[in-house]
Amino acid sequence: MIGLLACDSVAREAEPAAVSAVLLAPATAEEKAARKQARADKQNKKAGKIAREAPAKKAGKQAKAGKQAKTAKEVDARANAKTMPSSPSPAAPGGPPLPPCPPENVLTWRSFGAGFLLTWCTGCHSSSLAEEARQGAPLAVDFDTYARYKPFERLVYERAVTEAHAVAIDPQAAASPMPPAGLVPEADRQRLAQWIACGSPPAPN
Repeated sequence: MIGLLACDSVAREAEPAAVSAVLLAPATAEEKAARKQARADKQNKKAGKIAREAPAKKAGKQAKAGKQAKTAKEVDARANAKTMPSSPSPAAPGGPPLPPCPPENVLTWRSFGAGFLLTWCTGCHSSSLAEEARQGAPLAVDFDTYARYKPFERLVYERAVTEAHAVAIDPQAAASPMPPAGLVPEADRQRLAQWIACGSPPAPN
């Protein structure tokens, strides 16, 4: 009995030494290769995951950029809608009625319109002016050439003739005539009304 216990004690003391010997033993070529392969597999798995996630991240960034661009365009469109007044043609319904065009009309862009607009309007409504020099005039509402003026002829009539006439009669009238610095003389307002009523001809017929 004593002999068995002694043998068992020796065996327990020898076991840790044997385990240590196994752990400290140099790795075999097969073990080194297995470890190397395991590391390579881990790296390949990581690289594959990155490759799979990259398109999704790129698509997400593109979608975000597209959304931001769309939002910017919508903001610009709303800003332009606020600054650009409507510009109905002389034949468009609504607005103050135009006077009849006299058959003997001789007023044209060259004989009247260009000079009138240069004197009374292009101090603010000119394509050559920077935004800060326009005194609040909306961008692109310019009268320094016939082509730029023509789409806004009915607006010019409403502001420089009809509303100016209302203020001339009643200074407290709810109107905002142009130019804001002062009313155009009545004789010039009448000629402007005649020219626009005749379609704002650029030159003699």
